Formats: sequence, structure tokens, C-alpha cells
Amino acid sequence: MKLGRTAVSRFMYALFTVAALMLGIAVLLALFNSLDRKVFSIGFPWIEEFCTYMIVMSVFITLPLIELRDDHLRMGLLPSLFKSKTFYQVLFITRGLFTVTLLSTIVWYGLITVQSQAAAGAVTFVLRWPKAALYSVGVAGYAMAIISWLTIFLLNKGEKVDVC
Repeated sequence: MKLGRTAVSRFMYALFTVAALMLGIAVLLALFNSLDRKVFSIGFPWIEEFCTYMIVMSVFITLPLIELRDDHLRMGLLPSLFKSKTFYQVLFITRGLFTVTLLSTIVWYGLITVQSQAAAGAVTFVLRWPKAALYSVGVAGYAMAIISWLTIFLLNKGEKVDVC
């Protein structure tokens, strides 16, 4: 069990590192493009689309780790109102069930979209990348987030997973 957690942890943090690199590259390219437009009055329109895709894909890639660690942005109102640990566990499990249901629906429609985009041979306007590849990254991120929640439900009985 510990070996499995270590492997999952390393994989998730590797994805997190890839997402950080993608964000860094997007920022540098956007900076380069804006300076290029200001100084030389020329720009590369594909850089804007590329940066957008890099940022969106980094969100999809980091989603599983953030869900697994329960580390997303949230407000601190509930701890001041309720002190019961049972309340928080019920709330955590309810949120997990809602998240799994929502992400499963998105994955289902995402797979349909990927198949139709691949069959149509649709490509992005500037990058000429197959759109199916971009949708696949999103679907894979959602699928891994679903697996993260199933791990919480089935292996940890609703307790948060301790990912080192």
C-alpha cells in the first residue's frame, strides 16, 4: 500500500512539475510576444493561442493532485461556524460524490467530443494541432481526478489521502 502511495505521489508531483513548466513557458512566450510587438511592431499570433492552451492544460494536469490533497481554494467560513469532525467528514464525502458525478459527466461528453473532433479531423486555427489531442488532456485530467476521489472513498473510507 505504501509503495502504491509513493508511486501515485511521485506521478502526481511529476504532473505538477510539468504544469509549472508549462506556465513558465507560457509567461515567457507572452512576454516575448508583447516586447516584440512593442519594440519591432511585429508579433506572432500563434503565441497567444499557444499560451492559452498551455495555461488551460496546466489546470487540467494539476486538478488530480489538488483534488487528492483537498488543497484547492476555499473560504474559511465553515470552520468558524461548525466544530464537529463528523460534519466535516460528511461534507467532504458529499463534495466528493458531487465532484465525481460532475467530472464523470464531463468525461462522458468529453469523450464524445474527442471522438467527433478526431473523426472530423478538426484542428486549432493557428497551431494546426488536432483538437482531439487538446481535449484528451482535459479528459485525462478529469479521469485522474475521478480516480483520486475513488481512492479516497474505497481505500481511505472517506478520509483525506496523505500524499507526501
